Amino acid sequence: MHELTSYLQRAGFIPSVLLVLLCYGLLRAARASMWRIALLSFPGTAAHEAAHFLVGWLLRARPLSLSVWPQADGRGWRLGSVSFAHIGLLNGAWVALAPLLLLPLAWVGLVDVLLPLWTARQWGWWVLGGYLTATALFAALPSWQDLKLGRRSLLFYTLIGAGIGVLYTQR
Repeated sequence: MHELTSYLQRAGFIPSVLLVLLCYGLLRAARASMWRIALLSFPGTAAHEAAHFLVGWLLRARPLSLSVWPQADGRGWRLGSVSFAHIGLLNGAWVALAPLLLLPLAWVGLVDVLLPLWTARQWGWWVLGGYLTATALFAALPSWQDLKLGRRSLLFYTLIGAGIGVLYTQR
């Protein structure tokens, strides 16, 4: 709690949070137009797909292709995609949840980029940094397609966690 209070007291923290939230809201509003959201969320889409690719590569899911170009699918539009040769029980959950790694990146953007830019009164860079931080935040949630891809593995790890919880509470 003390650490949060220290951030709240830092120069530019509240304005920077508000900037990121404003940019995030604009990204949400842009979802009404596929091309508008594809263009505005491009940095986040690239980071989202890169997270899947990197975690998949590290966990030997064997990434086959990476795309950040919008594509029509049966239900609408997909902003990006990564395909894998070997999504299994052990690696599927981690590959599916890989975009969550963008949350610490968004925090670093807020604290280590936006606050120094605010202090230095570099307003143009501050706004750009706020936009990029918002795109990382916007892209941090796994999509339904991501969760569908890793559903067996997610269930596997959920059952293991539940089993450990039951064993722990019976002690």
